[in-house]
Amino acid sequence: MESDEEAGYSVSKIAIVLCIGLSLAPQGANLMAGSWHTAGSLRCGDCHIQHGSENNQPLPGGPFVYLLRKTTINELCLSCHDGTDATAPDIVDPVQMYQATATGESSAGYFAMPGINNPNGHTLDLMVATPLQTGASTQVLTCASCHAVHGNGNYRNLLEDPMNNGGSIGLSLGTNVFEAASPPDPPTVSGAVAAYERSNVAYVSNYSGWCVSCHDLLAANNQSTLPAHFSGHPSDVSLNAFSPAPHTDPTPWRLGDGQGFVGPNDPDGISRVPFLNPQGVDIATARTATEYSQVFCLSCHKAHGSSHQKSVLWPLFEGGPAFIAGCQQCHNK
Repeated sequence: MESDEEAGYSVSKIAIVLCIGLSLAPQGANLMAGSWHTAGSLRCGDCHIQHGSENNQPLPGGPFVYLLRKTTINELCLSCHDGTDATAPDIVDPVQMYQATATGESSAGYFAMPGINNPNGHTLDLMVATPLQTGASTQVLTCASCHAVHGNGNYRNLLEDPMNNGGSIGLSLGTNVFEAASPPDPPTVSGAVAAYERSNVAYVSNYSGWCVSCHDLLAANNQSTLPAHFSGHPSDVSLNAFSPAPHTDPTPWRLGDGQGFVGPNDPDGISRVPFLNPQGVDIATARTATEYSQVFCLSCHKAHGSSHQKSVLWPLFEGGPAFIAGCQQCHNK
């Protein structure tokens, strides 16, 4: 029978073998599911160092907890995702890698530097209150607050239970969300831009449920006093749900033309806002705008942050000619 010490050593050997096996997994294919830091792309050496040294020299400032290459989770993640690695999506302001694309932006947006209070999105490395939450809890956000660092099969490795309340929120590629291009393995500059650019992603279902796991005051479309239908902006409700009530106008929405849409009819317009298409069965149908399109959290906000206050996609709070551009796409007045 093995001693505790021998058993622990055996587990350590298994872990090392698994890491090596994953690091040597076949490459050259497009990735699915969580895309990176999972399955064949989970390469231990990207984040961990075996003995706290490298090239016969001690790791500067180390060794760090769990033999991480950096002292904190955010510092580790941002060591690749701050624009210094052109093959990894840049998520720290300023971001230039998407400027040549159709929308000029990434799907999730970007953060301010850790430790800086960010009025334009989520704040990293500072104790902040969670807005629109019943408990109004305070917490320090890290990348691991939303993403599973070793992968989990969810789209973009988003946590299945971000509030640790025993729930399980599945976001599956090919069911809840579709991509036109998946990130290649090994990564490339053009592949990263194509995979994480905003227009590459089309949404079907479940995203609002993921967001309201933290922001639970938005969990229901609360009724209001007539003639209004809701006391807040509804989500996951089709544009034509209250037809013929003149709250929305599905015709310009379907055509992508008119007020709010960038083009000759509105030079102050913006790219079509994201939407849910519950009828989507592939990338083509999921990205097709219809009268059944649904507004959801990402229709108005970026997941990480944007160039506008409260992570909004257009200058709603700053004012100017485009301050209601996103609203006009659905409410063509």
